[in-house]
Amino acid sequence: MAPVQLLNWRHASHFGPPAPCVLCGTTTPLRSHAKEPVHKVCAELWNSRHPGETRFVSDPPKGGQTSDHA
Repeated sequence: MAPVQLLNWRHASHFGPPAPCVLCGTTTPLRSHAKEPVHKVCAELWNSRHPGETRFVSDPPKGGQTSDHA
């Protein structure tokens, strides 16, 4: 299995009214870029099990920022 890559879903567009997660069925306010109700953890696990797929993606970095936190 591929390593789990954490998603950056900080933008307000990733939130909506509670709805069942498309992957586990438990209620979540989170939304994917395609507006699917999905927990971030469920999406991250799905990505790790489906390498090369682009169903769930991170927000682009703001203003040229990188993901380096050092």
